[in-house]
Amino acid sequence: MKTDELIASMATNLRPVSPAAPAWRITGGLIAGAVVALAGIMAVAGPPFAYILATGISTFTVKLAYTIAMTLLAAVLLLGVGRPGRRQGWRYAWLLLPPLVIGAAAAMEFAGAPADARLGMVFASTWQTCLASISLMSLPIFVGLLWAFRRLAPTQLHLAGGLAGLCAGAAASVVYALYCPETAATFLISWYTLGMAVAATAGATVGARLLRW
Repeated sequence: MKTDELIASMATNLRPVSPAAPAWRITGGLIAGAVVALAGIMAVAGPPFAYILATGISTFTVKLAYTIAMTLLAAVLLLGVGRPGRRQGWRYAWLLLPPLVIGAAAAMEFAGAPADARLGMVFASTWQTCLASISLMSLPIFVGLLWAFRRLAPTQLHLAGGLAGLCAGAAASVVYALYCPETAATFLISWYTLGMAVAATAGATVGARLLRW
């Protein structure tokens, strides 16, 4: 078969793909994984929002704002990585903005607290639960994002895996925020961020194998 004939045969019966299809797939995988994560924690800890009256609406809002911002930023960057040849450059710097804002609030909170209370602000009583919950709940979300990437074509596999892990960890943090009894920004920047970092590191580690196409 000649080259022109081969190209013509490969191009036969092709169906157009909507430019928005990759974004919808990532959104679908993200939501599906988050629903599974929420169902899992509900089976163990019961209905969400039990601690809002104790922690206050403002504290709860800050947790959601931080975790949702990280989820959306990671998802947008992840979508870009799934499209070969698309340069993102300085856009990665946006990932630093939410931690910097919360980190500044935590620094002021930490500096204004009595010396004997600072350790408790960092660790509180649920740091292990927070870290373990975010890490575990990120797994079904990560699987959902891997499903979404079956129709994409990443070329930087470690980077794509790391962003998928970060997005999964951030989304898991959104779910955990519905149950978190802590109020300190110091706790938020410490353990929520570490949970996201653990998921991102795991994603980058396995990304080259699971995202290969």
